[in-house]
Amino acid sequence: MKTSYFGDEPLAVIEEEAVAVARCFGIAVPEAAAASLVERILHRLGGMHIYVPRKTAREREKMHKEIVRRFNGRNLADLAKEYGMTARHARRIISEAVARIEDGAS
Repeated sequence: MKTSYFGDEPLAVIEEEAVAVARCFGIAVPEAAAASLVERILHRLGGMHIYVPRKTAREREKMHKEIVRRFNGRNLADLAKEYGMTARHARRIISEAVARIEDGAS
């Protein structure tokens, strides 16, 4: 069941990470476990277009809260740069937080 994928191909990355995790958990044959996982993913998701975000929802929520907490009315561009986003995106995060607060206050 040995399957080999090329370089940065998403399935190669998944297989490499699965081997690493299997080794961490002491799986006897990590390469076989990883290949099995890839085959299951192909069976269940094959043909689909999948977007993989850079952060989990929990990580994004934490980052958004930090941005809102640190915003002082004058540091939008600095926060956007620090968190690797556009000023427009940072403004939207802050505006949405303000709207949630206002909705809760009414």
